[in-house]
Amino acid sequence: MTTTEAAERPVAKGAWYALAVLTLVYVFNAVDRSVMSIVIEPVRHEFGLNDSQLGLLTGLAFGLTYAIAGIPIGMLVDRVNRRNLLSVMLFAWSGATAFCGLATGYVSLVVSRLVVGAAESAGAPTALSMIADLFPKSRRSTPIGIFWVSTALGTAISLVIGGVIATNYGWRAAFFIAGVPGILLAFLLFFTVKEPVREVDVKGAQLKAPSYFSTLAYIFRTPTVRHPFLGIALNSIAMSGVPVWAASFLIRTQDFSLAQAGLFAGIGVGVFGGIGSLIGGPLGDIVTRRFGLPALASVPMVMSAASFFSGLVFALSGNLIMVAIGFILFEIFSRAHTASAYAMLLGGVESRMRGVVVSSVQAATNLIGYGVGPLIVGVVSQLVGGGSNSLQFGMMAVMFAMLWATGHFALAWRAARRDSV
Repeated sequence: MTTTEAAERPVAKGAWYALAVLTLVYVFNAVDRSVMSIVIEPVRHEFGLNDSQLGLLTGLAFGLTYAIAGIPIGMLVDRVNRRNLLSVMLFAWSGATAFCGLATGYVSLVVSRLVVGAAESAGAPTALSMIADLFPKSRRSTPIGIFWVSTALGTAISLVIGGVIATNYGWRAAFFIAGVPGILLAFLLFFTVKEPVREVDVKGAQLKAPSYFSTLAYIFRTPTVRHPFLGIALNSIAMSGVPVWAASFLIRTQDFSLAQAGLFAGIGVGVFGGIGSLIGGPLGDIVTRRFGLPALASVPMVMSAASFFSGLVFALSGNLIMVAIGFILFEIFSRAHTASAYAMLLGGVESRMRGVVVSSVQAATNLIGYGVGPLIVGVVSQLVGGGSNSLQFGMMAVMFAMLWATGHFALAWRAARRDSV
């Protein structure tokens, strides 16, 4: 199918309902992933953990299996029924989250998080591959932006509700509350959402999915795909590190209670992060219509630079008002880059490459971002001295990854302009 044909293809029947369910699925993906962040302090006290151990628990324990499992799962996404695959994996990661509440010590909690990470690696590749086949290229950025609201909303739910549940019923109850709804949602997905026809199959062309290494080679020899890939991965370092440590940061630097910190961080991530996600999709479409498809890369480039500066305000300001302003702007700008960046990835590859491409970038974001980001904050904090203000230096450290990402999006913009000539 040519680019023109793909752009003129109508929106699939039931596309908006499927998008709503897939977005809800990823809300609980984010809830189950981030609920650990709100219970860091009670877990630390119960098991006697240091900041480095907490960084491992909240980050690498999840990100390692996410990255490893993402490779074979991405290949499955390009070969099997995606609706069925996502339903099974949703059931698995939700059950594993609930099981975290039964942990008897640090090791069993780490093992449970390893299972959650492995199962959750199916979330974004399956959903985004389906969304790309439900919507034509000319209308794809907006639904992708809507889909990514799920991460902000899910993180907010885990921070706010998790904080209330953990305060009143204990941290173990927070994991039970987080896990059970996803189990029920798995059945809704399976019985009410249809597997979309793949874009390459619309005219009966049953193309074989390329090998994993062939797809990976394509990613890294194509600048308009390679640079967004790297930019997304680098931005995830701060996007993961900041929300994971936000509650502890507020408790230590602003003397917030656990419930207050959870509410503050939850509103910041859920409301303003959600606003950023909603802005990013239409903004990408507007820029594309006015300046052409090559200009799409300018959106994540500008948003990444703005995230860097607002993040520094959040990390280094001692005044609560400036901390709040910095956090709000960081959440808006950092979330606003995702829709256009992923639209570049999905638009730059064939339909039966999308599962591997998205699973690869998700593996990178979770291993480099969710895995290493929180760990960097914890390690830097401990190296500085572990005092009440040491987390400021940890937060500041991860912000420089966003400046690096800005450069990659600038290179993607340059390559797209060159290719369009």
